[in-house]
Amino acid sequence: MPFNDQADLKALSVTKETPPALVPDQDIDTLINRISVNATGTNKMSDDEISVGLAIILQKGGTAKRAQPNISANVNGKTLELGAVRKAMTDINFKYTLRQVARTKANFIFQVALNFDINGDLAQKLGMKDPSLSKEELLWMSNFQMNNPQCPEKVRKLLMDHFNDLFIQKP
Repeated sequence: MPFNDQADLKALSVTKETPPALVPDQDIDTLINRISVNATGTNKMSDDEISVGLAIILQKGGTAKRAQPNISANVNGKTLELGAVRKAMTDINFKYTLRQVARTKANFIFQVALNFDINGDLAQKLGMKDPSLSKEELLWMSNFQMNNPQCPEKVRKLLMDHFNDLFIQKP
């Protein structure tokens, strides 16, 4: 190797890219902008309203490939539907999934869920496995929170077990 010591390495500049499971903020901003451009009439929303609406949709299960396009959020009397989000993604050739968006904005989504008291999409199902879950833990109970270090360990374990039950082959 041509480097003799740490000083040689420190002289270099390396740009850290966004991890592949996450979405750069500017790409999420582009998606939000397109949703805004596509909206018409009384459903025209501000970027903040779209951000909250999108968070609610993702919290309600909008990350699932088979999620119905009519999953919606009503923010300040305006409705945003999953179908409109998907259309905006197609319009801009969005190269990420909604699950990646949700992972990127997981803590924001939790704050929205906490503020508006919206349980995670797996709260009912996994809440039956562990009736001792607190109200706050039920809010965290969304499929995309599984690897979020801010999510309570107990919830992450339940989410991981659920994932493994669905996708990992058992001998």
